[in-house]
Amino acid sequence: MSGNILLVTFDPPQNVGGIEGRANYYTKELKLLGQSVELISFSPDAKYSAKELWGARFLEFPSSSRRVFKSLRLTRKEIKSNAVTCLFLLSGSLTLYGIFLLLYGRFRGIKALVFFYGKDILIAKHRLFGSTALWLAPRLARGVVTNSRFTAGLLPDRIAKKAMILYPSVDPRVAESIKIIERSNSDLGPILFVGRLVRRKGVDDLLRAMQIIRASNVSLEIVGDGPELESLKSLCSELRLLEKVKFFGTLSGAALYQRYAGCSVFAMPSKTEKSDAEGFGTVFLEAGLFGKPSVGTASGGIPEAILDGVTGYIVPEGDPARLSEAISELLTNPELAKKMGEEARKRVLAEFTWERGTSQLITYLNLEASPMS
Repeated sequence: MSGNILLVTFDPPQNVGGIEGRANYYTKELKLLGQSVELISFSPDAKYSAKELWGARFLEFPSSSRRVFKSLRLTRKEIKSNAVTCLFLLSGSLTLYGIFLLLYGRFRGIKALVFFYGKDILIAKHRLFGSTALWLAPRLARGVVTNSRFTAGLLPDRIAKKAMILYPSVDPRVAESIKIIERSNSDLGPILFVGRLVRRKGVDDLLRAMQIIRASNVSLEIVGDGPELESLKSLCSELRLLEKVKFFGTLSGAALYQRYAGCSVFAMPSKTEKSDAEGFGTVFLEAGLFGKPSVGTASGGIPEAILDGVTGYIVPEGDPARLSEAISELLTNPELAKKMGEEARKRVLAEFTWERGTSQLITYLNLEASPMS
């Protein structure tokens, strides 16, 4: 048994997102596996409050630097009153709160894991406090976890070699009530993109690829919102794609899953930036769960999410022509698309479920290794 576990996140479980999903599902699955767990969540608008999540104690704290020491006092109280033996900083390990919590955990002899994401590391390297925290946090923790081998590779070699991987996961049950639509040559379903509309996601390249494809019966569905929305709509107009592209905004639950079920191909042509990169890409797993092949770029951890030539295709970053070729190959060859989609689904169900991921987490929390000092 892992003992009493305290999860900490700066990405509230009630919100939509990869880290938010981890906070939600790890809490749920740990409780289902009979573990004693509680969750502390930080957000800018939160007030100090206590409630319940999946039967676990759930504390909400404001993410204000002025209240960091009050938050630490309350956290210490929770640790003592609930006899916490394991800390898992799902996010926030490079904050002032995170460093002080790790110091306290080290002093108390509490096992602690820190989770790093690609963006966290890349941003931290260019900031004085961030780079200091990035050096200190792994030395205070019992172990380091990342969301992909790519992300681990961004860490100093000594830490990267010891880093453990916890890939994103999906819940197979969400597909049970959604009818998956299979397509033929004469019934091409839409190309689907799901993600935040920021430059790094490469939606502009996807629109340019759409212009190259030109097939009259091909459309593109874009699910998500973000600062690039208006510029992407302008680009649609410029490329004369307004009739072929539909923006859905942010979707979740059944509304989102129906888009996956109805598409022919999923595509997210991400691009690496100086301070951000695609750590893995949970959306590729979601598409795979619905038996859909994916097209992504050789960016960040995407080659770990898509098995090139098996569950989809990997193309170079920033290359709309190659992107259009890969998408067209799947659109015009439904048997190949079906085979790749089936392989993607098999892989997701075998390797990327929350049940499996949470079991891995429990194993990591039981580790007996000494701190990385």
